Amino acid sequence: MKQDFVLEVGCENLPSGYISGALDQLRMLFADGCKAERIQYGGLRVFGTPNRLVVFIEGLSSRQRADEERVTGPPVKVALTENGQFTRAAAGFAKAQGVPVDALRTIETGRGAYIAVVRRIEGRRTSAVLKEKIPGWLRLIRFPKTMRWDGSDFRFARPVRWILAMLGERRLTFKIGALSAGNVTRLSPYKKEYVTVESTGHYFAVLRKKGVILDQEKRRDTVRRLAGEAARALGGSLIEDEDLVGSVSNLLERPTVLTGSFDRSFLSLPREVIVTALKSHQRYFSVAGRGGRLKPCFIAFADGARRNKREIIKGYERVLQARLADAEFYYREDTSKPLSVLAEKLDGIVWLEGLGSVARKTGRMELLACRFKSEWGIGDPGLENIIARAARLAKADLASEMVKDGKEFTLLQGYIGREYARVSGESDEVAEAIFEHYLPRFAGDGIPEGEAGILLALADKLDTITGCFILGLGPTGSQDPYALRRHALGLLRILIARKAGIPLPGAIRYSIDLFGKEGIELPGIGRELEKMIIDFFRQRLTSMLRGEGFDYDLVAAVLTAPWEKPVTAREMAAELQRMRNDGELTGFVLAMKRVTNIIPRDMKKPVDVDAGRKAMHAFSGQTPEALGFSPALFSEESESRLFEEASRTLGDLLRIEENAHGGRYLEIIARIVPAINRYFDEVLVNCDDREVRDNRHAFLLGLHTAFSLFLDFSCITGE
Repeated sequence: MKQDFVLEVGCENLPSGYISGALDQLRMLFADGCKAERIQYGGLRVFGTPNRLVVFIEGLSSRQRADEERVTGPPVKVALTENGQFTRAAAGFAKAQGVPVDALRTIETGRGAYIAVVRRIEGRRTSAVLKEKIPGWLRLIRFPKTMRWDGSDFRFARPVRWILAMLGERRLTFKIGALSAGNVTRLSPYKKEYVTVESTGHYFAVLRKKGVILDQEKRRDTVRRLAGEAARALGGSLIEDEDLVGSVSNLLERPTVLTGSFDRSFLSLPREVIVTALKSHQRYFSVAGRGGRLKPCFIAFADGARRNKREIIKGYERVLQARLADAEFYYREDTSKPLSVLAEKLDGIVWLEGLGSVARKTGRMELLACRFKSEWGIGDPGLENIIARAARLAKADLASEMVKDGKEFTLLQGYIGREYARVSGESDEVAEAIFEHYLPRFAGDGIPEGEAGILLALADKLDTITGCFILGLGPTGSQDPYALRRHALGLLRILIARKAGIPLPGAIRYSIDLFGKEGIELPGIGRELEKMIIDFFRQRLTSMLRGEGFDYDLVAAVLTAPWEKPVTAREMAAELQRMRNDGELTGFVLAMKRVTNIIPRDMKKPVDVDAGRKAMHAFSGQTPEALGFSPALFSEESESRLFEEASRTLGDLLRIEENAHGGRYLEIIARIVPAINRYFDEVLVNCDDREVRDNRHAFLLGLHTAFSLFLDFSCITGE
């Protein structure tokens, strides 16, 4: 017989951010627990509101599944005589297991034949197992912060006020801390209004009747729908915010929509300041009117039907009035002076202990951005003036009343800087660059559009990453307190999306040197720090390309080679994937691997940029002696043909290296494949003549070194 099961843990209001994590844990604990206890079921769902966490299991079997237990004894050669009689060893094993000798069985294992005792384990009643196991499962739930409240050792995010546990029409009784489970639920943890539940089906009917929406997605949909309808009733449209929808839906069980207003004079504040004031602490939705301008009204929610809506709205308006008045004061104070005056205060603000002030950071940003401009070759000479001005003002809003000291408007840094720059009469290019240099701020955020914004965004992110690595503050495991992974992904996104042909290793080296010139002690020896940062970017770029669906071995082939430009690396990975999907990769890879595989292992060394470029120049300039081989020792026509083809191919690659598309590189490299195949068909590389053999090895090693600058062909598998 199968029955449905429901568990409800009723508690005081859970923080909005705790609910999703708790539900994920509940789902895993009950799924894993039922599996371990051999309890079969049809489906498992979890629901959560601020006042209750619910587990619902459909079609739960009434008993555990029966099982067998095997206890292995001595091997057959020890337990049985030649004529099949049990030995004293077998008799001793049977006695230890409490069974007669004739109950022993012979089983086959990976180590051979053994005797064993096989016992059938009958399943216990599911109700008994659940009563025994649920308290332990609930104790395993982890929250960011927990508390005790009843004198027991049970900890939870908020005080638990009731527990309901029903299997079909039967209640399950067990204790968690000082609280006993039963068949009673409550609408609120703050009112002692009890409802007796007769069955699992009756439980859901009770909550529906009371207006409680258990399902988180349904609650989100309800909040979104009610907010949209209210905005239209106010003559405007809802400013959509999915984060706010999620936050509000986790604060309510029975969403009731309310609308209020604020003084129209506050509309003189920048739009995002008002939206943030409504959202940050009050969880209010904003309403836009014609042309996207804000209307002096808001949409809020209360939990459950309310008779005193007018009084609630007055309370909401009173709190919002205070927030907006604060914002108006900050704005008036900040804009009473030019933004450049705020920038002068950055000398007194420490960026990171040991790395100087924020003002010094903006100075490095300017130098880095100009370096990026030069290497990328974009913009006219006047762009450097825009960069210099925007860099100086980029962090000025950190000294403003609106942003500093960790108030709710702190997240508006950059936006506030742009608005203050406009008020101060700065050019549109400078104002936009101040805002855009923070982009992207999170996954899915936009990237800079303006040239100055792009260059300053790259500079800011690289400077932050370099500085943190100098202090030994790089990410470790799941810990990344300075969001360096986000900064690196943002930098890579910009370089790739804007097709910026900027060599990253050189930029990293320059960034490190800027810190060194300021007298900051650099860790490591030589280029050790640079290598650490490059490896960090390689990991992020690997994750990024794998996330786009490129095969792991193809990404590894590109990034194990001494890559320099992220945009080219991404294009090469895309072209390799296309070649594989179109069936063009096999012949290309096998030809290049023939070169690599025949070179003696002791001759191979890791290929770096300098070695690769040296080999390319030697072939293109037809100066083979630089690589230790001589065409005079070639005895086969196919040897000379391969040398000529390599010289032409690598010469072409050198000519387009500065601005080539990654796919173009591979197209040119593929031209040499027929010459390679002909070479190996006609030439015996490991011949008896040592001088000729060594010359052929040096020739092929040169080819390997030159082409490994673009791809590590040994990483590509399955071709």
